[in-house]
Amino acid sequence: MKLYLAGCEIPAYRSLLAQEGHTTVALSYWGLRRRTKFTKPYDLAEKFGATPEILVDSGCHSINAKPNRDITDAELRDIAEHYYSAFIAGNLSRLTYFVEFDAHQLGPEWIRDQRRRLEPYRDKAIVVWDPDTGREGLEQLCAEWDQVGITQAGTARLDIAYLLPHLANTTDTKLFGLGMTKAAALEHGHWYGAASTSWISPSQFGDTIVWAGKELHRYPRRYKDMARARHKHAIADAGFDAEAVIADDPTEVLRLSAWSWQRFTDHINSRGVTAPAKPHTGENADPTPEAVDQLPQEVRHAGVTPAVVKQRGKVPFPGLAVVQETAEDGTVGRPILKTVDPGVRTCDRCYLSSSCPAAQPASTCAFSLPVEIRTKDQRADVNAAILEMQAGRLFGLRYAEELEGGIINPVLSGEIDRYMKIAKTVEESEETGFSVKISATQKGAAETGLISRLFGRDEGEQARSLPRPISVERAAIETGFMDAEVIEDEAA
Repeated sequence: MKLYLAGCEIPAYRSLLAQEGHTTVALSYWGLRRRTKFTKPYDLAEKFGATPEILVDSGCHSINAKPNRDITDAELRDIAEHYYSAFIAGNLSRLTYFVEFDAHQLGPEWIRDQRRRLEPYRDKAIVVWDPDTGREGLEQLCAEWDQVGITQAGTARLDIAYLLPHLANTTDTKLFGLGMTKAAALEHGHWYGAASTSWISPSQFGDTIVWAGKELHRYPRRYKDMARARHKHAIADAGFDAEAVIADDPTEVLRLSAWSWQRFTDHINSRGVTAPAKPHTGENADPTPEAVDQLPQEVRHAGVTPAVVKQRGKVPFPGLAVVQETAEDGTVGRPILKTVDPGVRTCDRCYLSSSCPAAQPASTCAFSLPVEIRTKDQRADVNAAILEMQAGRLFGLRYAEELEGGIINPVLSGEIDRYMKIAKTVEESEETGFSVKISATQKGAAETGLISRLFGRDEGEQARSLPRPISVERAAIETGFMDAEVIEDEAA
């Protein structure tokens, strides 16, 4: 992969990269328009010299990400005309690649019409995939054009770990990442080239970017002091002034960032992630187009002939299986859905094939995950394994923290919190208990009370009875009667 460090429309960045010897650079035409009125031709040979490869980006991904309604369609067409007829045509012999002017505001039909004027420059023109066209649109572009660009936003709509290696291996198209800001997208995609302005983020946002321990570390501004002190020795060992970096010297911080991104690119290329460009040979050259017979005169039918659809037997998706439960006495029980090894993953399409010790061409995966969770004991075993795995990560981070001189690592603190949450969830799931809640209501008069309805008449009578007998005199006193006269004795 070739990493084109972008932002070279700014003279300070252009000069810094030239001094550091970077040979693949990029600039944005749209960004350049903010700095110059183009009163005279902009000569790339004069600005850059004869050494570096130059990728010219139209900058339309910035327009598409934040549409500026102050610019009319007519103004955009005039800008596009200047881009193609003046800027690109005037520097065609000096630039290596240029990106089409794909302003979505002008519509897909206009973009397709403009691609006709790119036909004479197919070896240098990069057409940009529109994510709204889906995977089919990307595959069609790769079949028709020599260079295809995918923006950072477009990578979120693709399975780049599979699709991009597949396209790189099955077509002659060179895939370019445009406006790339995430290291993971660069690492897992089989790019021929990528343009990125992330290397200047320390100057714009106060970030810290450093290559250390075979990994590209990127810290936001709030962790700047901690990160630079933590990697002080790695910065010094790389030949940079560590004290100047800690003191936030803008030049030294940018030198470190550009070097770190280049080491990251070298690391990707050493792993064999990026497929080299395929030369046109007799084996993979485009076949000579055959003559197309003229179609007969159109004939309209009165009705529509239904398509014949072949019906096939249904089987579960790979990775799932339905097995029949059988008791010890041989009785067949209910069917059970289980997970099984799908056996469809191959080393040729696995994104880990470049670093996996068991990878072999044209072979299925050599590993399996024999996990079964059907009982409480099995679930407890899996929970314990997850806790052990998380604990191992904690101890590894702790060891790395000690190697860095004991500087507090915020990532370790976050993983400790994660471990405590997992442990609490596991503990709650293993707790056993028993609770009963009874709710009952009664409206209006009834022959028996609630207790009698729930537990029987005897219990109800016992609940209404006094704890022990009392005398008549005591009952009269408690009811408040001071004197009484017997009128009629029913017992008599």
